[in-house]
Amino acid sequence: MVVQNQHIPVLIFAQSGRFIAQSASQAGYRVWVADCFGDQDTLEIAERWQQLAPVHQLSEKQILDILSTLSQGENCLLICGSGIEQHYSLLNNLPDNITLIGNSVTTIQAIQTPKLFFNLLKQLEISYPDTTFKQPSDNDWLAKSPSGLGGIHIQYLKIAQQSDNHYYQRYVTGSSGSGLFIANGKQSQLLSINQQYLQPCESSAFRLGGITSPWLISEHHQQHLKLAINKITSAIGLYGINSIDFIISEQSQLFILEINPRISASAELLNGCEDLFQHHVNACNGTLPRKSIISDKTPSRLHYFYANHDVYISPKIVWPPACHDIPLGGSTIVKGEPICTLTIQALTSKDLQQCYRALEKELTTNLASD
Repeated sequence: MVVQNQHIPVLIFAQSGRFIAQSASQAGYRVWVADCFGDQDTLEIAERWQQLAPVHQLSEKQILDILSTLSQGENCLLICGSGIEQHYSLLNNLPDNITLIGNSVTTIQAIQTPKLFFNLLKQLEISYPDTTFKQPSDNDWLAKSPSGLGGIHIQYLKIAQQSDNHYYQRYVTGSSGSGLFIANGKQSQLLSINQQYLQPCESSAFRLGGITSPWLISEHHQQHLKLAINKITSAIGLYGINSIDFIISEQSQLFILEINPRISASAELLNGCEDLFQHHVNACNGTLPRKSIISDKTPSRLHYFYANHDVYISPKIVWPPACHDIPLGGSTIVKGEPICTLTIQALTSKDLQQCYRALEKELTTNLASD
C-alpha cells in the first residue's frame, strides 16, 4: 500500500475547498487552502488560507503567485478541486516545492478540449449525444462551455449568446446522473452512482440543485458506465478520484456527457469512508484499494441552499449540523449564490425528502429571524 508522507502539508486550490480540506485533515494532513469563500468550516481546519477572486477572473500568473505565497517555499502536495478546468495549463509551471497529486495537464486537456474528448469517445465506441462545433440552424440543441461548473455553463441554444468557446449538443430528455470513480492510470473502480437534480434560476435553466445517492440504475446501464470509465481511464491515464456525468434518455439510452478530472461534490455522499483522501493519494501514486471502500449505502442527499434574495448572515445564526460551507457572520450572500450546502441521510428516500423539507424550513426561519 502506497502511503504518502502525512507530514507534508496539502495545498488545496478550488472554487470551494472545504470538503477536500476536511478529508485531508481527517487523513492526518495539515492543510493550506486557496478558495473563493473562506467559509467558517474551512477556516476552522486550514492552517493557512488565501482568498481567491472568482476563478474565471484569475490569470495563470496570479494563481501561481497565490500558490507560492501560501506554500512559502515549503514542500507540499497540490490537490485541485473545482475551477482547475479553466487553468489546468498552469500545472506545467509549478515551482519545485509543489508536487501535483492528480491528473496531468495532458490528461485534463484531453477531457477539457471538446473536439479531443468527443473524438476519443467516438474512437472508443462510447455513446454520447449528437455533438457539433458549428452553431446548428434549429433550436433542439444546447450550447455548452467546456470550462463551466454546476450547470451554469449550459444554455438552450435559442437564448445562448454566440461564443467561439461553445460547442453544441442535441437536447436529450431524460434523467441526469454522475458516477464517482477512482483510477490509477490504467484501471478504475466505480464508487457510487448518483442522481442529479436541477434548481433553475433566471440566469441558468440547468443550475445544479443537488445530488442524491445511491441511484439504482439497471444492471445493463451500470455495466455500460463501468465499461466507459475503464476505456477512458486506460486511453488517457486518469488518476485519483474523478466523476463522469451522463444522462439516461426516455428511450433508456445512456449517453456520456463529460468527465470531471478531480474530486467532485458527490464524494461527500460516500458514507463511512474515512480514508477517502488517502485512497485518492494512493491511486494517484498507482495503487487502487484492494477491496470496496464503500460499506454504507444509506440514502443520502447533498443540496445547495441558494439565496432567493440578498441575505445578511447574522453572527447569531444557529446552523443545524447538516449545514456545511457556512458563511462568515456579517457577510452578505447575494441573490442566486449558495448560502450553504446541506447533507442529509435517512433510512428511505421518502424519509430523506421529509428530512430535507424540515431542514429547509428550519434554516429559512433561522435566517429570517436573525
